[in-house]
Amino acid sequence: MTSVINIKNLTKSYKKEQVLQSLNWTINQGDIVGLLGRNGAGKSTLLKSVLNINEVDSGSITIFGEDFQHLSSDTKGRIGYVPQENDEIAWLSVKDLISFRKKFYHQWSDEKVAALIERWEINENKTVNELSPGQMQRVLIILALAPMPSLIIFDEPAAALDPAARREFLKEIVLLASDENITVVFSTHIVSDLERVANKVAVLDKGEICYFDDLDNTKENVVQLTIQHQGDFHLEVPNLLRSRNTHHTLNCVVSALDTQWVDAMVAQDIKVEVTPMNLEDIFLELTS
Repeated sequence: MTSVINIKNLTKSYKKEQVLQSLNWTINQGDIVGLLGRNGAGKSTLLKSVLNINEVDSGSITIFGEDFQHLSSDTKGRIGYVPQENDEIAWLSVKDLISFRKKFYHQWSDEKVAALIERWEINENKTVNELSPGQMQRVLIILALAPMPSLIIFDEPAAALDPAARREFLKEIVLLASDENITVVFSTHIVSDLERVANKVAVLDKGEICYFDDLDNTKENVVQLTIQHQGDFHLEVPNLLRSRNTHHTLNCVVSALDTQWVDAMVAQDIKVEVTPMNLEDIFLELTS
């Protein structure tokens, strides 16, 4: 597979607080990646570092094979970005903002812009500071999609959207996902949004990508085990995340189900019950 983003040993600190710690991560072409992390975990810092908005302390990042600090104009034109906060010029009208941003790109789809403006009922004559947070978030999404980028990075894109607008946004992501040449990375705290559109899930915790796998594998492998036993009981459980031992029951969560180990336990007449977990519970376990 062709890597689009390749991060090696990325470290970033704010004052004395280390936010990213020797972080390694590779995202391949066609991946639709949902980035999960608790508040303050550093999701925005990571995405801004990738885009060279934040300075980093050490480490290397390549995007489409180019150093992130020296991207060519063609490569920059292939990247769309929706920030969590709005820093557009307040007195510009939506129409003028779109016209202004268009000048910076070799490729721009007026048809895509017009379709989204109509579908999301954006008043192009309003100025930026006249828009509600949800309307402004829609405009930022339109600006990111208009150049028809190959890589799109969304930082909490649905945070300011109402449920109807979120559905429309996710529908747009699904349409993008139908083109395997498009790579999408989006941070979110809304687990249900990730489940609807992502094919991979990444978890940022304690400055590192502590988990990264296909969404289907995640749901299949991160499970709860209930092990029945008698009296004193000492057992090493592979890939253990958490355990709680009562008098006759060991309850535990594993990051990857080892079916051979389960079969070996059953062969020893040890009862092992495997219970699937929803993604929200998995996320909480991975970051506890």
